[in-house]
Amino acid sequence: MSSESASGDPEPSRVDRILTAALKTFAAHGTEATSLRTIAAAAGVSLGLVQHHFVTKANLIQAVDDHVTAVLTASLATAASAPADDPVADIADRVTSLLVDHGDVVDYLCRALVDATPTGSRVFDTLVTVAGGHWEQLQQQGLTKPGLDPVWMTLNPLVLVLGMFLLRTQLNRHLPEALTSRTQVQRWRDATEQIIADGQLQRPPAE
Repeated sequence: MSSESASGDPEPSRVDRILTAALKTFAAHGTEATSLRTIAAAAGVSLGLVQHHFVTKANLIQAVDDHVTAVLTASLATAASAPADDPVADIADRVTSLLVDHGDVVDYLCRALVDATPTGSRVFDTLVTVAGGHWEQLQQQGLTKPGLDPVWMTLNPLVLVLGMFLLRTQLNRHLPEALTSRTQVQRWRDATEQIIADGQLQRPPAE
């Protein structure tokens, strides 16, 4: 259980600090180039403590992978358990929330995909499975347009979202503010919602 700081806010446990430091450091430099000593320094703990909790770097990588997969699954799949009032807006909202609320997870995912690591492949496959289930559910509910390619129906929206994640630095050069700012992320959300709605989804009929 986390202790509380002098301000009354809960302090992260040492394990949480190590995982957070590992997530950020792996995202910035890749898993191969990052040592346990570097992570310990970033977390403000000793190397021995990192080894005590995780033993090896492979175990720490797995713990970070599990966290990233859990966040992505919760962020992108939770709403699939029940029909959304507007599935188009629902998809856009969940992606923008992931970007704004879990930027470190998005950075880690981008690094893993660019480096073509086993982690990147596993996470991508998880996203394809989760997204595929969601699109299949929407199709069964009659909310997708007829005649869609069953494979690209899933992959094209992923390309649209992951492309934005991967190209954020370059996209920022063409925007008046950072893409993660409230104004710009809303612009991206609205534009993407329109693309998906016009291309693949049928909005529920108005009552």
